[in-house]
Amino acid sequence: MLIRKVSEQCHVSIDTLRYYDKIGLLTPKRKNNIRYYTEEDIEKLKSIIAMKNMMFSLEEIKDILKLDKMIDDQLKNHKLDIKLCEELHRDLIDKYECILEKEKDIKKVKCQIQHILNKVDDVIEGEEKDGRK
Repeated sequence: MLIRKVSEQCHVSIDTLRYYDKIGLLTPKRKNNIRYYTEEDIEKLKSIIAMKNMMFSLEEIKDILKLDKMIDDQLKNHKLDIKLCEELHRDLIDKYECILEKEKDIKKVKCQIQHILNKVDDVIEGEEKDGRK
């Protein structure tokens, strides 16, 4: 799939896709300097977008995807380096704990917004009862 179609489908600007390619975050295959995105690239982009929406930095996202690739490569080659796996495990636990913290923050914000919505609803209902809409 060409860059314009990916941009439209995933609601990401072409400049963003080019930037992700430039920094090595999402590097599609090229032919005659034209980027061709595979379904795997699109799934990876969706993961990037989701992590970005969770307030992960591009560097953190790059690290997570690098860990994932390292694990896949080791499994593919049937050469599991236990020390590397232990290091990856620690890194992934750190990332997971970070996600849990972000999740707690999201729940707090959600509760605050719900509280404000309830107050606004009360005001609107009060105005409607008084006939001052």
